[in-house]
Amino acid sequence: MVVRRLVDEHGMTQLQAARLLGITQPAVSKYMHNKRGVAIKLEGVARVDEAASRIAAMLVSGKAGQVQVMGKLNEVSMQVRKSRLMCDLHRRLEPGLNLGSCRICEA
Repeated sequence: MVVRRLVDEHGMTQLQAARLLGITQPAVSKYMHNKRGVAIKLEGVARVDEAASRIAAMLVSGKAGQVQVMGKLNEVSMQVRKSRLMCDLHRRLEPGLNLGSCRICEA
């Protein structure tokens, strides 16, 4: 989602976004074409959308260090886990898992 913000909203090329994120241009292309990062649907989740926009803005501004950006990414990943947004993925991967009593991601 951050990749998409950098390219679509901030007008970066895929190569510029890749360099800023420390990933390859082919990885950016895969994110842009929904071939990577689609195991769980996070687009449309307000908190995640807002965080992706903030992280992209931090990166574009050049004022945030790598540790700050990683901290924000960690915060949003924790929110995703605690909000039980990973449950559908776990259900697909482990159909026999009793998710009603599962609290692993909430820890």
